This record gives sequence, structure tokens and C-alpha cells, in this order.
Amino acid sequence: MTLDELQVLKDQLVKDSSTLSSQIKLISIQIAQTQQKIKQTTISIATLKNNIVNLTGKIGNLDISLNDLSAAYLEQISLNYKLQKKIPIFNLIISGNLNDYLERYKYVSLIQKNSQDALVNLETTRIALDQEKQDKAQKQKELEKLEIQLAKQQKDLNSQNNIKNQLLQTTQKQLNEVLSQLSALRNFSSAYGSSCLDSVPGAGSDGNFYSQRDPRWCNQTIGYSSDSIGAVGCYISSIAMTFKKLGSDISPSAYAAIPSNFQYNSAYARVPSPPSGYVYKQVSYSSAVIDEELKAGRYVIAQLSMRTVSGMHFVVIISGSDGNYKIHDPWFGADKNFNERYSSSSVLSLRLITK
Repeated sequence: MTLDELQVLKDQLVKDSSTLSSQIKLISIQIAQTQQKIKQTTISIATLKNNIVNLTGKIGNLDISLNDLSAAYLEQISLNYKLQKKIPIFNLIISGNLNDYLERYKYVSLIQKNSQDALVNLETTRIALDQEKQDKAQKQKELEKLEIQLAKQQKDLNSQNNIKNQLLQTTQKQLNEVLSQLSALRNFSSAYGSSCLDSVPGAGSDGNFYSQRDPRWCNQTIGYSSDSIGAVGCYISSIAMTFKKLGSDISPSAYAAIPSNFQYNSAYARVPSPPSGYVYKQVSYSSAVIDEELKAGRYVIAQLSMRTVSGMHFVVIISGSDGNYKIHDPWFGADKNFNERYSSSSVLSLRLITK
């Protein structure tokens, strides 16, 4: 790709640099740009070095030529001086031989012209030599600047590669966490039968319940993954219920059908985009936080550790106070008592769609 094409792609990725994958793509584009610049700078340096070598050769030849021309000019001056002394005008008067005089005069004139030509050649060569020396000095300055530029570009490239490696390490760490959590979700559903319901369940006392085991979508895969809603869809079912409470109705099926809602082509959900006017937060367990959210008319999603089955599960707290709560459980059903199956000590985090 050209530098211009890389810049266009970079500008597009800058607009979506919130995710690690986008950051990795962005730094990869920056690395490609820097590599292109290094390539161009290296070519320019090689061209300049070649030019300098050629100029050095020309300067050497001009130095030799100038020395030769200087010697020839001095010889012409000396010869001209000697000839002028031999044929002053009174020689014509004394000898009375006009033809002999004219021949000598023509010879002296030729010598003088040769001297003038030698002087012109000498000056031309000197000017050319000075120009070549100026050109060489200029190109050497350009070379120094390019070598400094190349050193900076190589430093930038090393820094960008380090950043990319750090991002890749972070991505791998996150991916390991993703795989671990998905495995825990599978463990939970497997421990309790991993089966779809025979009929569509009711919507619960408040009309907002969604079951991950609903036969309408129980076997539907999530995003680009091979995991089904029935197996690992407790979290997206909880998101769907929480959104519905706020007036934004999206079923688990519709949520699962949008691949961009998930990371790494897996069933691991990204941070959800809440309805307008709301924000997403992840906090530690606090009954005071739960009670405040419930009083404001908002559900609370609880992430649970299921130690007995080495699993993990999500439920939605819909009512109650001070640790005594009713929940919509995507697996076991609507309007259940939280304390029948779970305890506050099993809560890993709370997920809020709040103001």
C-alpha cells in the first residue's frame, strides 16, 4: 500500500480506537507507514551517496584539469613574452623583410590567442570546480539530515513495535480471560442439563423476562461463534431484560445476531451500548448500590461465581432491598428469590445500566 492509502486507513481506524483490536490495527498501520518512510529515506540516502561519489570523481578530474590548464597557461605566457621580445617593430625597419615579419607576427598573434583561450578554459574549469564543490557540500548536508531522519524513523519503528507487542500481550491476556469465562458459562449450563425448554416461557410479573432456554433462540449461535444462546447466553439475556425495562426492547436473538456485539469472533460480549441517556458501569457488590438502582426503576445485573460446578452465571435483580431480592434468572426462570440458589458472597460484580 502507498503512504496515502495507509493514511486513509489510519484515519478510519483512529475514529474507532476504543477496542484493543482497533488499537492493534492502528499501530500496525503506523508501523507500515514508518517502514515505507524508512524505505524511501534509505533509497534517498543511497542516491545521495552515489551522487557524492560521482561528484568526488568529477572534482578530482577537474583538479587535475585545472592544474594542467594552469601549467599550460603559464607556459603560453612565458612563450608569448619571449616572442614579443624577439620581434619588436624596429626589426622590420632593420631587416626590410616584410614577409618574414608578417609570418612572425601571425605566429605571435596565434600564441596570444592560445593564451587567451587557455585563460578562458582555466576560468571555466575553475568555476565548474567551485560549483561541483558547492554541490557536493550541499549533498553532504542533505545526507546528514537524511541520516538523522532515518535514525529517528528507526527509533519510531522500534517504539511502535514495542507498543504493538504490549497490545498483543494484553490481547492474549484478555483472550485467555474470555476463554476462561466462556468455559465457566458452559460449565454452568452443562451442570444443569444444557437443554432448551419445550415451550415459550412467560414474560414474568413485570413482562420483561427473557430466558436463554427459550425454544425460539435456544439453539441459535452467538455472533460468529459456535456457542449457542442456550449454552452461554445468560449475560445477553440479562442485557436484553435490562434494556427492555428502560424501554429499549431487543430480544436475546436479535442481540446475538449482531457480531459486533462480541469480541474475538467469540460469544464473549463487548461492553454494551446503553439506550440514549444511560451509561454502563461495572462495580463491586453493594446492597446500597442495588437498592438505589431499584428505587430509580432500573434493574441490576449480577455476575455470579458457581463454585460447586466451577461455573459462572448472570441474573437480573428486579426488586427488593437490603439483600433480599427477586431476580429474573435466564436459566431457572422469572421471579425467583435470589437467596434460594445464590448468596451475596457469590457475586463477582454488578453490571449497571444507569444514569
